[in-house]
Amino acid sequence: MKNKLYYMTWFFAALFAVSCEDLEDTYDEFSGDGVIRYTGKCSDLNIAPGWERLRVSWKGNIDPDIEKVKIAYQSELDAEPMVVYVTPKDVLGDDLMDTIYLENLQDAVYSVKVSNVAADGTESLVETNYGRPYTEVHEDLRSFTRGIVNFYPVTDRLVVTLDGKNANLKEINLRYWGTDGKEYTWNILKNMGRSVQFINDIMFMLPNEDGSIAESVGVDFNKPLTVERRGLLAGCIDTIKFDPVTLSLEERVWSSGFVNVMMHEYGIDWQSKVDDVEVLELDYNLPTFQDLFYFPNLKKVLLGKNRYMLDNHQENVSTTDPYLALTTLYYLSKTRGVEVECYNQHYLFAKYYGQSYIDMLSTDDSGYPPYVPATPAKIDMNWLNEKGGENLNEMPAIEPLDTEGWELTCSDTTYNGDKKYGVACMLDDDPASVFEPGTDFGLFTVTVNIDMKKLQPLHGFKFVQANTGSTDIEKELKYLLSSLKIEVSANGYSWEQATFDEGGVSLGNAIGETTFINIPVDKRKDVQYIRLSMNTKVVGETTSGLPIFSLRIGDFIPYIYR
Repeated sequence: MKNKLYYMTWFFAALFAVSCEDLEDTYDEFSGDGVIRYTGKCSDLNIAPGWERLRVSWKGNIDPDIEKVKIAYQSELDAEPMVVYVTPKDVLGDDLMDTIYLENLQDAVYSVKVSNVAADGTESLVETNYGRPYTEVHEDLRSFTRGIVNFYPVTDRLVVTLDGKNANLKEINLRYWGTDGKEYTWNILKNMGRSVQFINDIMFMLPNEDGSIAESVGVDFNKPLTVERRGLLAGCIDTIKFDPVTLSLEERVWSSGFVNVMMHEYGIDWQSKVDDVEVLELDYNLPTFQDLFYFPNLKKVLLGKNRYMLDNHQENVSTTDPYLALTTLYYLSKTRGVEVECYNQHYLFAKYYGQSYIDMLSTDDSGYPPYVPATPAKIDMNWLNEKGGENLNEMPAIEPLDTEGWELTCSDTTYNGDKKYGVACMLDDDPASVFEPGTDFGLFTVTVNIDMKKLQPLHGFKFVQANTGSTDIEKELKYLLSSLKIEVSANGYSWEQATFDEGGVSLGNAIGETTFINIPVDKRKDVQYIRLSMNTKVVGETTSGLPIFSLRIGDFIPYIYR
């Protein structure tokens, strides 16, 4: 019994040794005619794209009978595969990884097959992988940055905003001609990632901010502006020299904020008015100020003039980038002499970690702790006329309509008519008595209908945010609307927007702030009915964390101009 157990143990050990012997896929089989030996195959096949080529890498095999390596590649555009043979690496070497480059390829997906061939012509099993080279028609080339996000011709200067810097950018230059007849090159890559007192510096005016060029030299826009680039694409093994990009002076990329500003003022045909605009009033959040460069005859910009905020409630939180706003207005003042009036410190007076953007951008000596680097001033502030709250003395002269006998109804009939928190509170000219249509645990739309009982002229609406006198400012702000949809009708069933705005009219949303909503002259007509639509806001939450939705309105008073 012991002998049988010994022989069985030896048999399984031998069997295990045989099965593990073939670590490199070199193996034998037995048949009736003797041993059949297979050629060892390669492994770890990898395909990496390059410029009009593919890099093919694989791990060789220690099989001593291998004479050559066969690489066959074919795209869907080829009738027959191309075949290349290479000598395998020495099996005695430490590294069996091998590489070949397939050159002069088309824009296509290539199937690449690699196999080993023995001296007697026996071919190993084939390893297959796929790759697509980069070429001039590859779609990724179109998405590669030109370095310049936006550009604006301003008199004989060129203002540019730059893209962010990344490791794939190797060389980006702007080539332009000066008014002195010379060609100049501006190193875009070198100016990416600059900062002024820790603020990202991404907007430049050329040639002024190219210290090597005289101040008297401008940009000749009758000659091309071209961007030359070298860089890497995702996974690409080669640095690519891209075709030059010519900047078109016809290019205009309007931001949604400026589209809304112009639509509100001029309606759907606003683009035909751009060249005529000399004074522009900006009051509400704008993602960017750079669109101001598109107004060739602009003479004055009024910031926050129509934001009628109380002295003790100036919660005008702006999401506009103050760096871009300040730099844009500075360049406009310097090149076109544009005047700027700013009311209630709107847009420009934000702080950066406790320090004023204006101070950080307009001084050479930061005056801050030693760890804050002193950098040359980006701008000066001679162009800014700060008006404070003077606009409160310049409100439009209006005559409220006589509201006696008017009927007001709410989509939630609980709040119909003249009662506490009812819709009639909007007509009492007292922002402390508010319309507040209850609460709910989900977003809901509130609709208010006003029947003025007769046809009459209507020029606009005075909207006043609620001002209950509460000291919990953060909570009070949550109830205030930032937009409101207003429709009017002569008969009660055919409605149209009271203004040119698509959707809601923007509202100043500081506590007690007054917004005058003007009906454009082209849309004025006698009407009898007014309809307001507004969405509730999250104003709090339950003890279990459920959101609570509601809203408040202080006053909504229809008027005509005196």
